[in-house]
Amino acid sequence: MDRFPSRCVAAVLAAAAAMVMVRGQEGFKLQLVGDAEVWQNRIRLTPALPQTAGAAWFAERQPIAAGFEMVFQFQLTQQGGLGNGADGFAFVLQNNGPEALAGRGSARGFALGDGRQDRSQPGIPHSIAVFFDTHRNRDGLDPSDNYIAVCTNGQVGKMRWPPNRLGTGTRLKIRLKDGRPHLARIRYKPPMLLVYLDDGEPELRVPVDLSTVVDAQGRAFIGFTASTGEGWENHDILGWKFKPDEPQVSSEITVVNSEITFSPTTCLSGRNLCTPPEAMVEEHGPGQYHVVLPAHLEWGAGIPNPQKLQAVITNTRGNACWDLDNPSAGCGGPDGVAGPRNDALVSPDQPAGALISKSEKGRVWFTVNGRKGKRFASNQGFYEFDVTLR
Repeated sequence: MDRFPSRCVAAVLAAAAAMVMVRGQEGFKLQLVGDAEVWQNRIRLTPALPQTAGAAWFAERQPIAAGFEMVFQFQLTQQGGLGNGADGFAFVLQNNGPEALAGRGSARGFALGDGRQDRSQPGIPHSIAVFFDTHRNRDGLDPSDNYIAVCTNGQVGKMRWPPNRLGTGTRLKIRLKDGRPHLARIRYKPPMLLVYLDDGEPELRVPVDLSTVVDAQGRAFIGFTASTGEGWENHDILGWKFKPDEPQVSSEITVVNSEITFSPTTCLSGRNLCTPPEAMVEEHGPGQYHVVLPAHLEWGAGIPNPQKLQAVITNTRGNACWDLDNPSAGCGGPDGVAGPRNDALVSPDQPAGALISKSEKGRVWFTVNGRKGKRFASNQGFYEFDVTLR
């Protein structure tokens, strides 16, 4: 077999008969890289051999920023070597191209290193991976040999190993390398990413910021990577179905010409969602402003309004998390999450997480409607919007 073949194949794949039928969509093409190949109506990302790496990418960028659902079947077989099977596979989002592939072994096909303790080989820059890990590395940084992690890589020269983990699911209802076909469902509804296995409740819920992996149209390359090292197994994708959400279109009209947007590279460290360190207020003209409001600053942005005019907010966007103990209901957009009165919020009668405002001492102030007090500083994300005083 050619060590590094790279070719496009029609992605029409049949699922195993014992599982729910899932088929690769006609009209889509996959580009195979490294040791990946088509084998008996499945994509074999790596064979059960030592020191291999392979990837399969949709040949064209797909819209993901507004949300998506990816359903696929996988099967891991013929385990051998170190750990009786390694190293696992990942569903990856990236914007480097359909020939991207990183190293073997613990690099998992997307992360830093070559699988032989050489960290000089870079991973796939600015990628986000849902990694299905089947080998506990000797350094003890892995919780087990059977968990899921959402990982992210930075830019070349600033990557680390293991890659930064945005969240982990460690109590899986299945054994990933039990040799049976399993169904995975990955659902992204900004800013929450949920990972399901077979059925039931999600194994992992985690807020994720896709701004570093999408292009200006909100698209990215999506696909799978896998690797083996001193342990090995067949990493097979039996079938898949990808469905992007409909993009949100705004028809609001405003006289403000918003050409300024916050750079997602200026973010506080240690947070899943890009969180600006401070607010940004730009005046576009008399009574016209563009505001970037960090979620962790209570009443953190304001504009002058000595005449007590009406403040009209338009062109709102962004994501925030205001309750990380309950991310499914504690993360969302500027409209917030409707519910009963909550006295723990800055404004108890308004939706949790909503963009709210108040007039005080000749200014209009803005905040995320999060939990008031010291906990507010742990919020993540930001809202961006225009304001016109009328």
